[in-house]
Amino acid sequence: MSLVLKVIGGDLEALARDTLGEFCRRSRQGEIVPLKIGLKRGHLVSDPAIVRHVLLENISNYDKRTPAFDAVRVVLGNGMLTSGGAFWKRQRRISQPAFHGESVQRFGPIIERLAAECATDWEVAARAGTTVDASADMMKVTLRIVAATLFGDDLAGDAEEINRVFPEILACLSVRVSSPMRAPLWMPTANNRRLQPALAVLDAIVTRLIATKRRRLAGSAMHGASHRDLLTILMLARDEETGEVMSDSQLRDEVMTLLIAGHETTANALSWLWVLLDRHPDEQERLRAELLAATAGRAPGVADLPKLPRLKAVISETLRLYPPVWMFDRRALGPDDLAGTRVRKGDLVIFCPYAIHRLPQLWRDPEAFRPERFQAGHEEQRNKFAYLPFSAGPRTCIGNSFAMMESQIIVGTLLARFRGRLAEPSPVIPLPRVTLRTSRPVELRLELAPVTHDQPTRTA
Repeated sequence: MSLVLKVIGGDLEALARDTLGEFCRRSRQGEIVPLKIGLKRGHLVSDPAIVRHVLLENISNYDKRTPAFDAVRVVLGNGMLTSGGAFWKRQRRISQPAFHGESVQRFGPIIERLAAECATDWEVAARAGTTVDASADMMKVTLRIVAATLFGDDLAGDAEEINRVFPEILACLSVRVSSPMRAPLWMPTANNRRLQPALAVLDAIVTRLIATKRRRLAGSAMHGASHRDLLTILMLARDEETGEVMSDSQLRDEVMTLLIAGHETTANALSWLWVLLDRHPDEQERLRAELLAATAGRAPGVADLPKLPRLKAVISETLRLYPPVWMFDRRALGPDDLAGTRVRKGDLVIFCPYAIHRLPQLWRDPEAFRPERFQAGHEEQRNKFAYLPFSAGPRTCIGNSFAMMESQIIVGTLLARFRGRLAEPSPVIPLPRVTLRTSRPVELRLELAPVTHDQPTRTA
């Protein structure tokens, strides 16, 4: 691999040696720093004003036809994460109602049920004195949640197959994203030979579920139903401007995007949260006190979330320190001026939230875990383009409200019943793959600690 990087040239070799460290060092060199990505010119942007210009003010001059997005497009197709232009705007318009307000909150009971099932598994381990792999369990529960909210009861017979092929698909995507040269899917490379059969299984399941839902909707009065899964909502939604609905191929791409992007990002953020709570056991107690005051000992539901500001702040601070989408980019469709730097057509503009979130000029004591940054009125949260765990501007992640609700319910449910500490003291370091992963499994030793009325209440 190092020989390939030397031949390609540019900054790839240095970035491959110490990816996160190199991005952080370069981001401190100035508001915009040149990068040579193979044969392409790149510009690393770290100034919030320039971030705002590219992602909001001049958004029409930039698209996602970049090597990084091309690497995942082979799996995700042309869904909202990877598409652009008029097609993306149409898909976003059609999908938007499914991810707002009451539509999102309607899925609260599903999240609560599956979080409670995870807590039951943890209780078995706690009573037996065995550890749990929190990173694997966060992957498992978030996949179950996104699958159940997407497909509802239709998924029952396919859940095991999805759970089987998902790790293989994610592993192959990681290899593909990190490789400087990516073979087309039809080429029989070792990685493609692993990816193709796993992807074929998932494609067949998604295609069958879409067809089943189509038939069911055609023969029923479900159009007025108060409870729908996300696939039904997307299937019934119409573009408010044209009246068009999504085709089966468009639905497939959106479903694949939600399945993959909609669970791995949240799972990795929650894995890092357990690492941070091990480093800060006092924060576990503070959160448990908040839970006690808000829910009197029961697991939190959607209605309780406004009463849990510290929990939300802890999750937000975790996303600052360990943003799952640690880097993303755009391709310039035409020339632009970024604070005096001339951008040419075809240039890459690169954003590294991991580095931006660590700039001392934007964040006081940036390496420190300080959830209070995200509590009401704090100065550091006022610049919306300095905090990018969900991107920013019109292309802000459509599922951000869902992800925050899901994270609060999962963590609140587990913290209400357990204290968790890392089973071994060796460092956990971030690995920049498709998302920002932990360097090893987050093995926790659990102590049963149910919130009860006779526990002393602490102030947050």
